[in-house]
Amino acid sequence: MYRIIYRTCDAVSSVHGAARPFGLNKRETIELCFKSLVESLRGFEYGIHVVADNISDDLRKFFQQYSVTITEGVFGNDESFRVCLRQAFQYDDNDWVYLCEDDYLHAPQAFLWIDDLIANRESILLTKSHRSLKRFAPIDYRRNIHKMPLFIHPPDYPDRYKPRQRDPSFIFVSQYCHWRQVANTTFTFMAEAKSLKHFKTALLHAASGADDGYLSRKIFARYHFAGKALCLSPMPGVSTHMHSEVMTPLVDWKKIAGK
Repeated sequence: MYRIIYRTCDAVSSVHGAARPFGLNKRETIELCFKSLVESLRGFEYGIHVVADNISDDLRKFFQQYSVTITEGVFGNDESFRVCLRQAFQYDDNDWVYLCEDDYLHAPQAFLWIDDLIANRESILLTKSHRSLKRFAPIDYRRNIHKMPLFIHPPDYPDRYKPRQRDPSFIFVSQYCHWRQVANTTFTFMAEAKSLKHFKTALLHAASGADDGYLSRKIFARYHFAGKALCLSPMPGVSTHMHSEVMTPLVDWKKIAGK
């Protein structure tokens, strides 16, 4: 069961003031992104819970067209993420929870590729001990990468390819794409509910100041895996952050957006 927690606010155009692609305003971006998410979920069992922070009447009417549960309030950025987390902690341990911000456009195949990774996780991620891996992880963790808490970050940020920001990472291959280990994310990611509960303290702390850097340092493995989770992004990405400067490369997002 996929549990989608969709965090939205159309009162603020952009937290960082970045320009939206395709000449869209914030509400148009939200509606486009939500529709793309629902389309990518077609054929899968899922439920959507919308956490609506100070939304307009027009946006409320938009969401009411869909089979969703809505929690409304005037939360602010930090508290709205805490509301999402409290909802996530209520789900069954084996449910996969997607904490999704409202400005991520999804490719139609997003959940097909994600579901394939989850269904074949053990065979895809199985990694045997080898002398060359010694620098990256203790031997017991190298042997059990496929059993580690798994987080999925659906976009592929272009800054990962800049000369100063390239990092060594594990690469895996599934039926549809490659998956690369990443050590930092935004607040849009997916994990089993039991993994979110395991990292509850770090997640709640990261909500203060919307500190995704703290979240990433505390939860995601980079070179040392002890006590951390494995976070993977697909290559090419199956979603994109809808800010002009950071869109996932090698995908025709204009076509997907219908622009």
